[in-house]
Amino acid sequence: MSQTAIQQAAVTPAQKISTGGVKKGRNTGTKVITANDLFSGAVIYWTSERTWTEDMAKALVVSGDDAMAQLTVAISDEGRSVGPYLMDIDEDGSPAGRGKLRERIRDAGPTIHPEFARQRKEA
Repeated sequence: MSQTAIQQAAVTPAQKISTGGVKKGRNTGTKVITANDLFSGAVIYWTSERTWTEDMAKALVVSGDDAMAQLTVAISDEGRSVGPYLMDIDEDGSPAGRGKLRERIRDAGPTIHPEFARQRKEA
């Protein structure tokens, strides 16, 4: 990396996009928007109808500029969600990348004794 590139990177601050994260310089690949339900704390996903669902299979898959546009709309829905952010997904629609373990834990509920864990709703 050249000295000029290092200096430019050092002066470019990260942009806050939501409670859940910071916009990185690289916004590539397919993503879904996820958050937590304001009332129950359940993991929720943004849909094409601009609503939230607990079913990841119904989540709107986005990428590039469309991802940022949809995230902006999702963030404005403060009456239902907490901390919306973009989550990387694999081709099969499952969480991907460095956040894979984090997303599995979020979906399963708190890491506590199974006797006290949240009961998953059946679809």
